[in-house]
Amino acid sequence: MKKIRFEELGSHRMFALPELQARADHNPLDEKRKQYRVWLGDDEVAFLTFDIFLPDELNLYEIFVARRYRRQGVGSEVIRFAADLGRLMCKKRLSIWARPLSHQSQEDLIAWYVRRGLKPTEEDDELLVIDLSEQD
Repeated sequence: MKKIRFEELGSHRMFALPELQARADHNPLDEKRKQYRVWLGDDEVAFLTFDIFLPDELNLYEIFVARRYRRQGVGSEVIRFAADLGRLMCKKRLSIWARPLSHQSQEDLIAWYVRRGLKPTEEDDELLVIDLSEQD
């Protein structure tokens, strides 16, 4: 598999793929957010947004993988990256609201996250978390 890498974005958020640009345009950047471009080899393949304002929690607000790069392991790498980022930021948990951006059903999306180590919370079954204080 080609190497996946993550590039933190600043105010210049231009993407070659229109579907990634549309997600970036839909999701403004401000001081309460971190955003990343995901590369697979030389191809930009995904757009990520994190909410960073919660004191003990890193919220992965949006994962958007371009259609032609889905089912290639990008999403799994994003979850690993997000957990590592949360630990680096000294957050106690990583959270994700399971709300599909494409044709995928919510049940399938929740199952996808669960297979990658996230657990539904008692507060809301759409809110999934990883306890970052536990070792992998």
